[in-house]
Amino acid sequence: MIEIQERQPAGTAKPIEVLDLNAAYGVKKILEDITFSVEKGEFLGLIGPNGSGKTTLLKVLSKIITPEAGTVYLDGRDLEEITFRELAQNLAVVPQEVAIGFDYTVREIVMMGRHPYISRLRAEDADDLRLCNQAMELTRVETLANASINEISGGERQRVLIARALAQEPRILLLDEATSNLDISHRIEILNIIRGLTDKITVISVFHDLNLAAYYCDRLIVLKDRRIYAIGPPEDVLTAETIRAVFGIDTLIRHHPFTRKPYVLPVYERPAAPEHEHARRIHVICGGGTGSDLLYLLSARGFVVTCGVLNVLDTDYGTALHLGLPSVAEPPFHGITPESLAELRGYLDEADAIIVMPMPIGQGNIENIRVLLDYAEKTILVVGEPGSDAMEDFTGGDARALLDEVEARGATRVRGPEDLAARLARL
Repeated sequence: MIEIQERQPAGTAKPIEVLDLNAAYGVKKILEDITFSVEKGEFLGLIGPNGSGKTTLLKVLSKIITPEAGTVYLDGRDLEEITFRELAQNLAVVPQEVAIGFDYTVREIVMMGRHPYISRLRAEDADDLRLCNQAMELTRVETLANASINEISGGERQRVLIARALAQEPRILLLDEATSNLDISHRIEILNIIRGLTDKITVISVFHDLNLAAYYCDRLIVLKDRRIYAIGPPEDVLTAETIRAVFGIDTLIRHHPFTRKPYVLPVYERPAAPEHEHARRIHVICGGGTGSDLLYLLSARGFVVTCGVLNVLDTDYGTALHLGLPSVAEPPFHGITPESLAELRGYLDEADAIIVMPMPIGQGNIENIRVLLDYAEKTILVVGEPGSDAMEDFTGGDARALLDEVEARGATRVRGPEDLAARLARL
């Protein structure tokens, strides 16, 4: 774990306070009447549509842009009275992109985070090197230490810039969509690292992914038309009404069953359905969110769609409810009852085709697969490459064996959306 020194400011001033802030580029106003404060150790997220002023606000906080009006306080001190060197010893910034024209090594880039502490009379010492190494280990770029910054991938480069910021030992960290170039595993890894440092640092981060913002942030600021539209905890801010007003889209808002954090599902517009598809009935066996997009698509195409058996907390069940699709559902931690199985059989009896998505399967929902053995005469489409591990089998191999038997009795594998669409068109 990187060591970030606890340099407590005098008094009880908040790390950042912004009062009546206005900012502009020339005659174009970007921010108006922005007022908020950040608590020590808080993870504050900035969300809003493109052009709403998120990046400009970070530039004001980091003293890159001088505001037209208003005041920014850092630990109770006017930001304008703080030198750039002193600011760099307290605040670090990770931009979304940065141009590096010289062929520095990764280690040299990370060591730049120590420059605010190194004067002309002092060279880098063992302590600087130790902090540099810790930052690289924390962001998992230590194996790239001697590589050129211009010869590594965009995701690796972004992790190097985050390491450089951590090497500054900041008390305040500003992130301008700093994980956008990372794949999902590294994005989660870096955000977990940063979240774990909030006992020592305060974080303000721009997010475009509303679900990541909801999961990691203590509070969110929503910017719209240069002003703060909403501010508060994610569960208060991320409402369907606010998202519609700010982003212009309709959404479903659900809450994670364990964290209770909200998560956002977009609602896609449904075009008019072709007349000839109205009579076709399709039952979808899905779960774990694997079927939501397909349910929207089939419904939009005018098919009569049913689904289940699903857990009532499942994303797919929420989607089915929103679309008004008949479905079979059971409570959490509950197996498929004989009553639900009978209802499922009713839907399967009427279906012109059955689609099986690559869903997680445990003992609680394995009957969704076993029942298909009685429907060999039906058109059964199993989504996923033959022999793939897309289906998560938590039954010790029972589910995989059942699915193999279903295929042996005539079910057809479809390899992706295009193949599925072509086969549905033949119904």
